[in-house]
Amino acid sequence: MARAFDNKAGLFIGTEIVRRLKQDGGLHPEVGVYVLGTVQEEIGSRGAQTAAFNLAPHAALAVDMGVAMDYPLARAEDQGKLDLGKGPGLSQGPSTNPLVFDLLKGAADRRGLPYQLQAYGDKSPTDARLLQTSRGGAATGLSSVPLRYMHTPSEVLCLADIEATIELVCAFCRDVRPDTDFTP
Repeated sequence: MARAFDNKAGLFIGTEIVRRLKQDGGLHPEVGVYVLGTVQEEIGSRGAQTAAFNLAPHAALAVDMGVAMDYPLARAEDQGKLDLGKGPGLSQGPSTNPLVFDLLKGAADRRGLPYQLQAYGDKSPTDARLLQTSRGGAATGLSSVPLRYMHTPSEVLCLADIEATIELVCAFCRDVRPDTDFTP
């Protein structure tokens, strides 16, 4: 429990992904990985928008905190259903690319990593929505770490969910090849 896990935990996840990809290898030498800590996600994702414009990626993953709804009086119909300890949420919806979703889900399934399915009927409230539309667009995925009591001084997360998210993103990065076609 701590304050501001949204999104200090995301910064930790990003740095750990870089460390593990370097240390453990497996990344194709012609595949580049950028890890960013963006600003102003809550007020328009301005950091993600400028970063995506400058980098012009073929694919992008937004890793954010998702609202865990496993406490009394929580209404899953308001935020979706994510539980602590059951792995990151993998999102489908208008802000995500179906092939990126399939690659993430397949990476998790092949390695026995836990995950939870999420669906958005409208655009994502995360950086994914701006990553998807910058320049010519990027094939975008979204992984959400369950976080209980988001935006309070006592946010709660599960370390196993953090670990599963790191392993999943590393696996996804290792599975991407220079000729990976993200066209639906």
